[in-house]
Amino acid sequence: MEKKYSYKDSSVSDSLRLQIKDVDGRKGIVTGYFSDFNSIDSDGDIIKPGAFTKSISQNGPSSAKPRIKHLLNHDSSKPLGVLEVLKEDSKGLYYESRLGTHSLGVDFVKMVDSGLITEHSIGFQTVKYNQLKPWNEWKPGEAARELTELKLYEGSSLTAWGANMNTPLTGMKSADKVKKVNDRIDVLIKAMRDGTFTDETFDLLEIELKQLQQAMIDITTEPEHTTQPESKIAADAINNFIKSINQ
Repeated sequence: MEKKYSYKDSSVSDSLRLQIKDVDGRKGIVTGYFSDFNSIDSDGDIIKPGAFTKSISQNGPSSAKPRIKHLLNHDSSKPLGVLEVLKEDSKGLYYESRLGTHSLGVDFVKMVDSGLITEHSIGFQTVKYNQLKPWNEWKPGEAARELTELKLYEGSSLTAWGANMNTPLTGMKSADKVKKVNDRIDVLIKAMRDGTFTDETFDLLEIELKQLQQAMIDITTEPEHTTQPESKIAADAINNFIKSINQ
């Protein structure tokens, strides 16, 4: 039975990551892509052109009942803005959103400028698909399904790696995980040192740092993990930085 609600990140691979296209802080407009077409994702799915057409027609910005939301990290309590344009083009699902004047909307522009928000994800239900290969024969990296019709509920801009921050680490070697986590730590620490976010956003960034600290600890306990002092160094650096900002 198909799930009533699913997530799908746009970061299919480093080369295909769909970043924020543009942010105009003065006008409060952000543009980008929530999803791309014809790429195999980690679930073996390929979203085909036309998959969002019906949903946009029924609930998009120009419809009689506009219901599709622009959220932060799939959190319905954290709306970022109001979608003014939502359409399919040759690349994927393009959007233009007018950011709210609330603190989260203001901080969103700063987080994009600081490199904290770069990716997107969608919340949806699969309506129609073509099964290309039985699941018991499917292997990661292969295409199993073509998604031809999706009911779109929301598009999210992502801090860290979205609803499940462990997802982009799955299947990676320990050394690669350490690098990926370290890169994110560097971005966070720089943003918190130089940023002028609201207290609420600073709190969220601190929580993410603590989550990454735990991720480092988890990596060191993996069976394949070899001696990597950078894991301990990174964890200690987070500890020291958090202490310094709380003093």
